Amino acid sequence: MIGGTERLEWNALCDADFESYYTLYADPRVALPTGLQPLGERGAARKWFEQTRDLPAEQGRILALRPQGKRTLIGVLRLTEWDHLAQHVTLGYALTPACWGQGFMYECLAAVLPDVFAGAMTEPVRRVQAWVLVDNRRSSGLLQKLGFRHEGTLRELFHHEGRHCDVQCYGLLRSDNARLRAIAAPRVDELQTALAC
Repeated sequence: MIGGTERLEWNALCDADFESYYTLYADPRVALPTGLQPLGERGAARKWFEQTRDLPAEQGRILALRPQGKRTLIGVLRLTEWDHLAQHVTLGYALTPACWGQGFMYECLAAVLPDVFAGAMTEPVRRVQAWVLVDNRRSSGLLQKLGFRHEGTLRELFHHEGRHCDVQCYGLLRSDNARLRAIAAPRVDELQTALAC
């Protein structure tokens, strides 16, 4: 185990994850609420997977989420678009629908975010931001539960399912992070190992 909780672990994506990754992002219930089109042609999907797996460390981290003690990919956690000077990173996540409503993503993020703020990505981060389609109430509820603040709505930013959609911006600052620190004690050394892979 590289990093995790009682029910989950997170580590680097590997070649063996491609089929599960493809299934995850080919599912319109997963892809569309994130603003992506479901994966189609396997060759293009494989290339996208390899770019994701091989993201340069200076751009951020992308982690595979798995049930504790198993190799099965059930989700993906993205900490990307890392701006080192401004010290912010953009959060994204996806979870297989069979795992929805069980608190897995909350559990994961409550454990990971304090460590990210503390420097687990090799440098401290001051801000984590997330973009959520206005209709994705499940995701906006998760972020609010974690202490993120709704900072505004960008009107008609994405073209999604044949229409232009509004996107909500959420942000969490290191100074807002006291609630998360109380939920999950930082495990920086453990997470630095996971994120360095």
